[in-house]
Amino acid sequence: MCAPAMTSKPPRQILLAEDSSSQRKLLKALCLQIPNAVIHEAADGTWAFQLSRKIPKLDLVITDLNMPGMDGIELVEQLSRQPHIPSLLLISGHSPELLANSVRAAQELGFTGIGHLAKPIDDNLFLTEITRLLDLPQDIIDNKSSLPLIDIITGLAHNQFCAFYQPIYDLRQGKAVQIEALARWRHPTMGILGPNQFIGMLEHEGFISLLTHRIVQTSLDLLMRGPETQDLRLSINLSRRLLDDREFLDWLVEQVESRGLAFDRIVLEITETMAFTNFGHTLATLLRLRMRGFELSLDDFGTGHTTLEHIKNLPLTELKFDRILIKDIHQDARSQSIIAGMANIARELGLRMVAEGIDSPLDLDYLCAHHPDIELQGFLLCKPVPAEELARHIYPSCQSSRRA
Repeated sequence: MCAPAMTSKPPRQILLAEDSSSQRKLLKALCLQIPNAVIHEAADGTWAFQLSRKIPKLDLVITDLNMPGMDGIELVEQLSRQPHIPSLLLISGHSPELLANSVRAAQELGFTGIGHLAKPIDDNLFLTEITRLLDLPQDIIDNKSSLPLIDIITGLAHNQFCAFYQPIYDLRQGKAVQIEALARWRHPTMGILGPNQFIGMLEHEGFISLLTHRIVQTSLDLLMRGPETQDLRLSINLSRRLLDDREFLDWLVEQVESRGLAFDRIVLEITETMAFTNFGHTLATLLRLRMRGFELSLDDFGTGHTTLEHIKNLPLTELKFDRILIKDIHQDARSQSIIAGMANIARELGLRMVAEGIDSPLDLDYLCAHHPDIELQGFLLCKPVPAEELARHIYPSCQSSRRA
C-alpha cells in the first residue's frame, strides 16, 4: 500500500484486484498519478474482498474479471452487499459481449458509477476512466500527459489553442448534419496535442472557461462562414464546472444571439454522471437552457445507470449511444437488442440519436440497414479535422455498402 502526501482532503481509497503481477504493477503506477490516493492491491477476489472490509470508505474498485478463486464477478456481487457501494472499473481480455454483460450485471446489483476497459489497457483511457469514476472532472492527474499550467496559460495567451471538428453524418442524406467541437493545442514544439494534455489542469485550476470561450467563439463563427456550414448543428461539450457557472451560460446565450444564430443549431453535450449529480440543480439548469432553445444531448448513453424514467425527466433532444454498444454490433446479438430497445424509446420520445465510435465497415452496414435514422460519428467516416479542412468532409469518406 502506498500512502498519500499530506493534504487537508480525505485520501481517495482505490482497491486494485488483478492476478497478473506485471499488469497490477502497471495499473498501480497509473493509479498513483491520481493526487491524494491510497492504492490497495490484491491478487485475487478473495483477498480484495477481505481488504475492502477493512477500508472505511472505499471510493473505487478496479478489478479484472478472470481471476483464480473468487473471480471479478463474484467480487462485485460481494461488494454490492456492503453498506457503501464504491465506483467500479471492470477490465477484461474476454469478448466485448461478456464485458458489456458484466457491466449490466453490476448495474442490476446497484452500482451506479461503472466503467469498463478491454485489455490490453490504454494508459490514457484508463486515466480518463478513473478520473471520471472518482468524480474528478475538475481535478488534475499528476502525470506527463498534463503539461505545466504556466505552459498552458502561455499557449492560451499566444492563441495556440483551436477547435478541431468531427462531423456527425445522416447517411440518408449522405452528408454531415452536425459537427462536434474538440479542443486541440497547436504546440510550437510538440505538434498537435489532444485534451488529455491540458483539460485536467485547466479544470483543476479554474481556467477551463478561458479555453471554452475561445472554442465557442471560433466555432460559432464557423457556422456563419459559408454555405457548407450554414445548415450544420454544432455540438459543444460542457464540463460540470461550466454547467454550474451561471455567468458562463449567460455569456453563451449572448454569443449565440449576437451572431443571429438559431439556438436550436447549438447542441450542449452532458454526460450521464453530470446529469444525475445534484439532480435538482442540474435539471433546473437544463430546463433554462432548453427554454432558451438550445438542444441538449446525453453523451455516452448506455454505460451508466440511466433509466427510462430518468430520460423522461430530462429535457433532452438527443441521445449519443456509447461506443461499447456500437463496437462489433454487426455480430453482437446482445448489443443489437439493446440498441433496438433504446432506439425505440428514443423514437417514442422524439429524441434524435447518434452512434459514436463507427470504426468498422460491418458495423456501419448493420446500422444503416437496421437503424437508418441513427446519425453516425467515427473515424471510419471522418476523424477530427481543423476548420480549414472541414468543407472537404461534409460528405463522408466511407459509405455503407447497403446504402442505395
